[in-house]
Amino acid sequence: MQSLPSFNHLRSFQVIGHHLSLVHAARELHLSPSTLSYQLGILEDRLGLRLFTRTGRGLAFTDAGRELHGEVDRCLQQLWSAWQRVALRGESAPLIVNSLPTFAMHWLLPRLAAVQEQFANVEIRVSISPVDLERDALDCAIAYGDGNWPGVRCDFLRAESLITVCSPSTLVAKGPLATVSDLARHTLLSAKTRPDDWAIWAEAAQSAAPSGERQLILASRIMVIQAACESLGVAVVDPAMVRAELSSGRLVKALPEVARGGGAYYLVYPEDEASLARVEAFRAWLLAEFAKEDTSE
Repeated sequence: MQSLPSFNHLRSFQVIGHHLSLVHAARELHLSPSTLSYQLGILEDRLGLRLFTRTGRGLAFTDAGRELHGEVDRCLQQLWSAWQRVALRGESAPLIVNSLPTFAMHWLLPRLAAVQEQFANVEIRVSISPVDLERDALDCAIAYGDGNWPGVRCDFLRAESLITVCSPSTLVAKGPLATVSDLARHTLLSAKTRPDDWAIWAEAAQSAAPSGERQLILASRIMVIQAACESLGVAVVDPAMVRAELSSGRLVKALPEVARGGGAYYLVYPEDEASLARVEAFRAWLLAEFAKEDTSE
């Protein structure tokens, strides 16, 4: 009686059968098509049967391949479900969330009390260090960009907007702002990580990028927001990141123009973590929070 082939070979067979394409299956498994072809050849040699035939557009099941794939797929799905159920028994595993630093400090952390109420049995850990979703041990991340990241699922949260803000005392000291040209009297605050923000905003204002009386370039957007609150100059920021400061009056909108930022915020998570209860609960909460913001604006 034959022994079972390796789990990796069965997993590869499962994914090849889902895509009916070695190229697409290789992308999901982060292997080369030649590696998958080799693994498939081993399975077929052991069985003495062909599992797929090649077509002009990819692969097609043989009768034996279709029968075996149905059983392998069902068994591996049951194994994964059983693993998740056991893993979530007793004390729940922590929810590890990576976030952009500004998003973490100015959006997520102020709302953590509400998150904790919905995750009473789950420890939430937030990190702001640069990560690789495929390599590092985390459940999900808040990312900024175009939503085109291979190997992960992406949920759109919100498009970025850009406005100009400053402290009320800045306007008292340097004079009011009525037009873009008035920025010439002010210090312009910029983040080293986002050098194009002023140019993007100026384009929406149908103006050349302002030069300002002087430029103050800081390491991060967090520092830019803090510098604006400390009356060091005028900043371009996403209004969602300074809601508390605008509500309290520490910051005011300097000029009326609003620009569409260069990207958007997304929740991203590995394909194989989409079914984790803690990730799905956090995802549902996050999407609901952004939906509330959209209706309130």
